Amino acid sequence: MITFLFDFDGTLADSLLTIVEITNRLAPEFGYRPTPLEELDALKGYSTRQLIRYSGISLLKIPALLRRLRVELKSYDPTIAPCAGMPAVIRQLHAQNHALAVITSNTPEVVYAFLAAHSLEHCFFSVDGGGTLFGKGRLIVKCLERHRLVPAETVYVGDEVRDIQAARFAGIQSISVTWGFNSREALAAAQPDWLVDDPETLPAIARSLSG
Repeated sequence: MITFLFDFDGTLADSLLTIVEITNRLAPEFGYRPTPLEELDALKGYSTRQLIRYSGISLLKIPALLRRLRVELKSYDPTIAPCAGMPAVIRQLHAQNHALAVITSNTPEVVYAFLAAHSLEHCFFSVDGGGTLFGKGRLIVKCLERHRLVPAETVYVGDEVRDIQAARFAGIQSISVTWGFNSREALAAAQPDWLVDDPETLPAIARSLSG
């Protein structure tokens, strides 16, 4: 069986507009440019580092902003919808005895509240979160070691270029989904192992990896 490690925001949770709403509200306090909704599609082609330059935020303020964002998300989380089609696919993968976990820049508390709200908490054996914007690779490595996972039988599913980079850092394969924070073109340019437009493709990937 295959182990699927999932990103959270933009992969499982349809939280993009909520995050934009919160960060726009916090923009005057932290001194960066808010994101006009009409520019959102164009910005999906930007990497995380390009978005940081676009916003004009001081690098020194990013850790504090992330902490505030995580706190704010706790009050929104139960109302955030899952990405279309993902709950059914998660339940299908779980029923087929694939192991599922979440590795995210968000906090485990937010993830657990979301999973409970959508009756998905029983499908995941682990949730790891927090850290820095670019710390997912290390979180994946720790998860592999803690649970004695086989890298060749483990994939990371995410919606951003940095998720591809994190999987590569940890020595596992990557699946990029196109319904999240980065555009299809940006993801394709980063060369994930799979580029997925429909959640229903995930069980087919599991079958191909299982031989």
